Amino acid sequence: MLLLVLLPFIHGSSQSSYLDNSRVIRQKLRGSEKSKSLGFITVTKTKNVDDPTLVALPEGQIRGQALQSPDDNVYYAFQEIPYAAPPVGELRFQAPVAPAKWEGILNTTKNEKMCYQGFPASGLYPTEDCLYLNVYTPLKPGDTSQTPLPVLVWIHGGGFQSGTGAIQSYKPGYFIDHNIVVVTINYRVGVLGFLTTEDGVIPGNLGLKDQHVALKWVKNNIDLFGGDPEKITIAGESAGAGCVGYQIISQRSKGLFRAGILQSLTPLHQQAHQDYARFYAFELARNLDPSFTSDNSTELLELLRSLPASNITDNAVAVAVGKEAGLFEGQGIIWLPVIEDASLDGAFLTDLFHEDIRTGNINQVPIIIGFNSEEALFFFKTDDLDVEVLAKYFDSDLSNLIRNKFNMTTENKVTAGTRLRQIYTDGTFEDDPAQVVKFYTDESFSTPVTRHAKLQSNYTDVYLYQFSYKGNMGGMKDFEVAGVRGVGHAEDLGYFWDAFSSSGSEDPEDVAIRQRLLTLWSNFVKYLNPTPEVDSTLGNVTWEKVSPNNLVYLNINDTLEMQKNPRDYLKWERIIDMYAIPPLVNY
Repeated sequence: MLLLVLLPFIHGSSQSSYLDNSRVIRQKLRGSEKSKSLGFITVTKTKNVDDPTLVALPEGQIRGQALQSPDDNVYYAFQEIPYAAPPVGELRFQAPVAPAKWEGILNTTKNEKMCYQGFPASGLYPTEDCLYLNVYTPLKPGDTSQTPLPVLVWIHGGGFQSGTGAIQSYKPGYFIDHNIVVVTINYRVGVLGFLTTEDGVIPGNLGLKDQHVALKWVKNNIDLFGGDPEKITIAGESAGAGCVGYQIISQRSKGLFRAGILQSLTPLHQQAHQDYARFYAFELARNLDPSFTSDNSTELLELLRSLPASNITDNAVAVAVGKEAGLFEGQGIIWLPVIEDASLDGAFLTDLFHEDIRTGNINQVPIIIGFNSEEALFFFKTDDLDVEVLAKYFDSDLSNLIRNKFNMTTENKVTAGTRLRQIYTDGTFEDDPAQVVKFYTDESFSTPVTRHAKLQSNYTDVYLYQFSYKGNMGGMKDFEVAGVRGVGHAEDLGYFWDAFSSSGSEDPEDVAIRQRLLTLWSNFVKYLNPTPEVDSTLGNVTWEKVSPNNLVYLNINDTLEMQKNPRDYLKWERIIDMYAIPPLVNY
């Protein structure tokens, strides 16, 4: 039934022309009070009124609401605005297309939907009808006397498998108090967002293409909410940061933003892409239907479209030996971004990521990029990793420290693995399991992030950081593994989004750190420079830019201090560059 409602609006529509012309088609609908259901949305007809919670989009009118920020500033929230048609029926496993128009007024005052995944969030239900975004603005929409504000578009993390842009997860009040328009988005995750047959029948990188269409929507419509379409910064954490990196790499996203912020990931991360996508697509089909023996992509698509989405998302495909994207045997994520054949229609990523950044074949925009001081702690806490098991695994065969990365020969994997272990211990990991935690942080986060910063600094302004402040707002203050303490993955989120903070228990020092982070980030969004002037609240620090021969970074702790050569990057670089066989995808 859902599909029948949408198809008349979808067929014959050109996604690009529809979205590109959207700013021209600004007309308000008039009529008497009346409700009408369009299947996937409910709208109400009403008379045109001077109301900041009412915005006329090219597709129809929307009704938002006024909310209070933590500093008691009023801002306007418009939640679950459709930026693409629901990817259901014939649109399942296809690139996003323009949304249907509606009559009357669409209610956009709450978040209820999240894209299908195995980790439902409180107050939300997983659904394929999930391609929505949220806009939050401190300005009154429709008041043209106001100077437009810079825009932060947030791409959520979740390992490319989960997450949502809903206000339940990312409440924007802190950024609102820094006078920024905030947009958060949903995009297809997991199997529905990243399965591909690699031949165009099921296109690759559907989740990234969803983000791309959302960014086009923002570019074309954010002026209606008081945002400046020429001052858009895209930002994200974890997989969201990887997605920011992919948007920077993709030439299709040229002109849609002027800066990026990558927190705790980069496309150079070893687990941020899939080399065996077609293999896993057919493995899934055979798991779903043991009688399915075809190698035909069209027949695979027909099978996947015939099943409920829950059957597809609930099916666990085992990671095949030799086809891992993860750190060690048995670990790994399957449904990930891929490198597409450039001849395929709509191909989004077509070259080796490391080479794109190394050669400047990217959207050359300034970035903030960085990592937390001990990212790996989060995974030992949440993924039930056993540090002693890992130590034994690495010691048993030092090529396990390399796995199938870097195009190394079998002999050089052992040699490089031996030298990598020597960075951390003169003995074995089993004798000093704490070093496994540090290795994991460097292997997955600090090394690829620093490499990305170094390479891109040849072409754009790059501001590198390490977040080292261990506070209550991070949610893991007392957690340690084998005596190792530090700031784990995702602990920074509590300082940026008021949905993460626990009210009534805010440590004054945490609040001070939060204020510094928000000032640095919002300065970058506004001025493309996190420290445009001397500021006593920032300790009068000037955040220096990285250069290829000067790996400076801001260490963000209870003080702010410029330092050089983060962690063990230079030692890693010497080993990788000696034994890896270019060209490289990751680092």
